[in-house]
Amino acid sequence: MTPKPKQLGLMMCTALVVGNMIGSGIFLLPATLAPYGWNSIFGWLLTIVGGLLLAVVFATLARNFPRAGGPYAFTQEAFGPAAGFLVAWTYWVSIWVGNAAIATGSVSYLSVFFPSLATTTGLHAGVTVAIIWALTLVNIRGAFLAGGVQLVT
Repeated sequence: MTPKPKQLGLMMCTALVVGNMIGSGIFLLPATLAPYGWNSIFGWLLTIVGGLLLAVVFATLARNFPRAGGPYAFTQEAFGPAAGFLVAWTYWVSIWVGNAAIATGSVSYLSVFFPSLATTTGLHAGVTVAIIWALTLVNIRGAFLAGGVQLVT
């Protein structure tokens, strides 16, 4: 008898989408955006609308081109393999840069509770790398575990 495939469910999918859209920016940016007042709120709302429109575009593309590959496959279909490679490569680079920024911000916030993170040479970088690897291992285990972690955090 084959095991029933695991399903993410509405709450887990919502947590993944919200976590990806908001990310750590909700924790890292308020002090920076405070001087701009309501303009920063308008910026967040504009970003939400843009994210929703982007989701509609990807849903439509996924329905019209139902195969693996995501943005790479869509771009390759429309513009050829060179453009597809460029999209995949830039997405890959942006993910690494974003993950490093999130981990660095996380360690900066942790240094309030653990002051040695800010004063001990190399400890800040070591904990940052450890966070990146821990989250990488969570994602390697699959979307179900990643969704669970996102739901808890």
